[in-house]
Amino acid sequence: MGTTAVRFLRDRSLTELKKNIEKHLPLYRKGNFSYLETDPSQTFTGPVHLDDLAIAQIKVRKPKDELYDAENCETLYNGLRKITPYVATDERMWAFLTHTALLPYSRARWPIPADDRAALKHIATHFFAPTQRQLERDNAASRLWWIGHLCSRVEGLTLRKALAVFLYKSDVRANILERPTTAQSNSIFSEILTLLAKSYDRDKKMFERAQFRRAMVRLNGYGGYRLIDVMDNTALQKLLTQFATDPPVK
Repeated sequence: MGTTAVRFLRDRSLTELKKNIEKHLPLYRKGNFSYLETDPSQTFTGPVHLDDLAIAQIKVRKPKDELYDAENCETLYNGLRKITPYVATDERMWAFLTHTALLPYSRARWPIPADDRAALKHIATHFFAPTQRQLERDNAASRLWWIGHLCSRVEGLTLRKALAVFLYKSDVRANILERPTTAQSNSIFSEILTLLAKSYDRDKKMFERAQFRRAMVRLNGYGGYRLIDVMDNTALQKLLTQFATDPPVK
């Protein structure tokens, strides 16, 4: 299996796309942006190579079909495994992919609203990525890589298992990502997903919104980030289990 160099939008091209979302609504809905691939003045070759089969293996959602997020995260992350997080913050790469090779996937995974005003905001959110938050959570292409990257750091779980657990409930995922104590520490994140994986294979009670949120609030307020981050795995797992199973304080 070979690789292909990924192209990046030039700054001018990216700016023009953002300014002309309304003008390009028909292209977003049913057309394409093939000119971005054929006109060399629109792009440049970046320091990134994508496995040739990765795009072909991305599963495109059909109406009322499942989302295939876990499979697609694994596929794109593995296809772009050699890039660094620094390169993965470059909006120009992800915007090129959402407008070209991953355009069918992007508009199927994030269906464009029929209302034009709503569509403009929707496209700006899922086809571009000017902030780190959008890179990790909103852009149709970059979120696949960033979630894959986050789950690849989990100790003791395969990437596929970590993705299945992390993506199982959106409320749980949001609670993890919105708390820097959990998302930024490899050890804490690994232990949380390990605990969730045990629940995933049994009764899935840890995924109940109130129970998991209560555990995360207690974790965030316990002794500060640095104290928790230096705990060994056994102590951290015991602490997390306690937070997750203790009844709420009345």
